[in-house]
Amino acid sequence: MTAPIPAPRLSPIAGLFNDLVAWLNDRLAAHAVQLEAEVAVAIAENQHLKESAS
Repeated sequence: MTAPIPAPRLSPIAGLFNDLVAWLNDRLAAHAVQLEAEVAVAIAENQHLKESAS
């Protein structure tokens, strides 16, 4: 069982930490979208090369 997250008004450090985690989650989500796009492009290029070789 995990402990409840303290409210930012009760703990300034907890508020800062929560903001940092939220910011990092946003950055990671954006990076995940970028990586998924790169994978989609690589798959399309691979498919095109397979069709060209046939």
